[in-house]
Amino acid sequence: MPFIQWIEEEDAEGDVAAGYDVYFQKRPNRTKVAEIIKCFSHRPDFMKQVMAFSWDLHFCDGHLPERVKELIATLVSGQNRCPYCMHSHAYFLHTHGADDDVVAAVGRGEIEQAPLDEAEKDLLRFALLLTREPYRNTPEEVQKLRDAGWTEPQIAEAVYITAMFAFFNRVANGFGLASPGYFEMDGREDPLAGHIPPVGTGVPGTD
Repeated sequence: MPFIQWIEEEDAEGDVAAGYDVYFQKRPNRTKVAEIIKCFSHRPDFMKQVMAFSWDLHFCDGHLPERVKELIATLVSGQNRCPYCMHSHAYFLHTHGADDDVVAAVGRGEIEQAPLDEAEKDLLRFALLLTREPYRNTPEEVQKLRDAGWTEPQIAEAVYITAMFAFFNRVANGFGLASPGYFEMDGREDPLAGHIPPVGTGVPGTD
């Protein structure tokens, strides 16, 4: 039960129903609208924009491959202690071929222990900086990414994804969303099980 009530599928009318139809067109294998989308049901105009920029920016290959975007999403969501987004995007990262040790290390913010190449680690260190201490960013930090081989459009897109999840994490936690249980529904053990307690417990996590 969300902390803030949303409009359920069976109660949706007008623009809300039309927005939910857009979701099902994008996710024809789903029988329920994702909870994070339902959080926006009181502003169906904005809900449609949220879905558009989610699919146009995040759920696709752009300047960055979608797998790299999921690395950033999992990292940022773990740092922001958002169980819904962290477990969701950990699962999506897994579907892009990441092993459990990668998923677990990135979700916990243990970048140095993650079996990733150094360029990817550099990009995640930058996302970590923007999440924890954005005021400490400098031209030198950005230059490190160029030196690692990342282009200006790729660096910019990394900023967009990091900022996007600062937004989504706070919406999800504001509504009190729990892990959607995608790993469990797939018959797999969640590599980040128990890492973050449910929203509302007053406990920040295992770290």
